[in-house]
Amino acid sequence: MKLSELVTAALKPKTIKDINNKYDYKDEYPQGEGDSDNVACGQDGSYNELQYIYNTYLKPEVTSGNITEKDAIEALDSACSSLNNPRKREDFYSHLEDKLGIQIP
Repeated sequence: MKLSELVTAALKPKTIKDINNKYDYKDEYPQGEGDSDNVACGQDGSYNELQYIYNTYLKPEVTSGNITEKDAIEALDSACSSLNNPRKREDFYSHLEDKLGIQIP
């Protein structure tokens, strides 16, 4: 493996906390109007949006062996970094589905 590949691999987040640490998020309007239409990256106070998505939609796929935890974390990171903020929930879930080859209800 080349040095650049090693550095890139080392910089990839390995946990949801690693992803959230990349973003500065302050929920000034908790449960605000339209809030449920968007996904907040970096939200890890009393409610952690990415953890909810992982636990609800991705963890069952990991448990069943359809995807790996590493792939799930990388897909969450990719969705956070590649979608424009505010990240529409529909676009976020579609991104995860495309990256992971799964369906999110």
